[in-house]
Amino acid sequence: MAKKCIICNEQEAVYKIKDTFDYYCVECAEENFADLTILVKVEEEAQRLKEYLEKKKMNGEVDENDDIQGD
Repeated sequence: MAKKCIICNEQEAVYKIKDTFDYYCVECAEENFADLTILVKVEEEAQRLKEYLEKKKMNGEVDENDDIQGD
């Protein structure tokens, strides 16, 4: 499920503030942040989570029946 921008609540979020639930679309991020490099791309964050879970699964640390909650 795609996250929505917390400002306009209309567009799909592309950026987020690291370790928060604050998601922003491109337009709102550009309007509200002078430096977009301080934000994390949602896609990159999702990829890191996927890689982490795959690593845990390979090590037998994740039960396939576990319910993993998203943001």
